[in-house]
Amino acid sequence: MLTEDFIVDVGNRMERLQSMATEANHIIGYPRPSAIEARQMTPPARESAVLFPLFLRDNRWHTAFMKRPSGQGVHSDQLSFPGGKLEIGESHLQAALREAQEEIGLESGQWQVIGQLSTLYIPPSHFVVQPFLAWAPENPQFQFNSGEVAEWIEHPIDDFMRPNLIGRKEIFVSKYNRTFDSGYFNIQGHTLWGATAIMVQEFRSLFGYEN
Repeated sequence: MLTEDFIVDVGNRMERLQSMATEANHIIGYPRPSAIEARQMTPPARESAVLFPLFLRDNRWHTAFMKRPSGQGVHSDQLSFPGGKLEIGESHLQAALREAQEEIGLESGQWQVIGQLSTLYIPPSHFVVQPFLAWAPENPQFQFNSGEVAEWIEHPIDDFMRPNLIGRKEIFVSKYNRTFDSGYFNIQGHTLWGATAIMVQEFRSLFGYEN
């Protein structure tokens, strides 16, 4: 599966299979309104976009996660994909590519976009986020913005290609001052949960992994 044809395979699976974000939401996160509902709120949710990166590192397909620095609001210290809010006049894709360049230093022209995953609403920050699956040149040389990236965690894709990866535990959400029983992934000792984990689970669902 994880050969040079992997990217073609992923693209074909995205075309054939309907999004499973709703199912992923039930597995991974707490209940949340849909993106459509969030855009109809008063005030409407703000728009953002992220890049779900794929790249070959030493002949093995990887993705990677940013750990956000402390003291930067409701998503401090959490794992995420590169991305951020739209600027005036930008499309979601333009924002995802711009933010990726600003945060991890790979120019937008070096990414090849495979397709979109499901749009998600993030209640604590009141953002709607559009994820884009994209691949980069082999063994990319990233240059990190220390103000945005406290840690960069590269993780092999084949680690996600096995069942029974989703753990469960109580996770405290400061925005609501309460804990939620949530699914999560253990990423090299880090807890990946929330919207980014839903994106990962939707990606896994392309290959038939439901838990």
